[in-house]
Amino acid sequence: MYPCRRYEESVILLSHQELGRKKAVTLQKHLSQCERCRAYLDELNHVFQIIENRSGSSPDLFLDIQC
Repeated sequence: MYPCRRYEESVILLSHQELGRKKAVTLQKHLSQCERCRAYLDELNHVFQIIENRSGSSPDLFLDIQC
């Protein structure tokens, strides 16, 4: 499932606990109302858990954000 375009980057950062507190609060409000973004977060968490279980460590997150 695809998240709302506006929140995609924030969902990824939240999945790695790398989202700032203020943005995390805003995203949590959105997640409480948006099934698509919640499903996307669940998928990311599942994938990262599989990677962590196989490698023994959390995957590094590199985002190439282009303006």
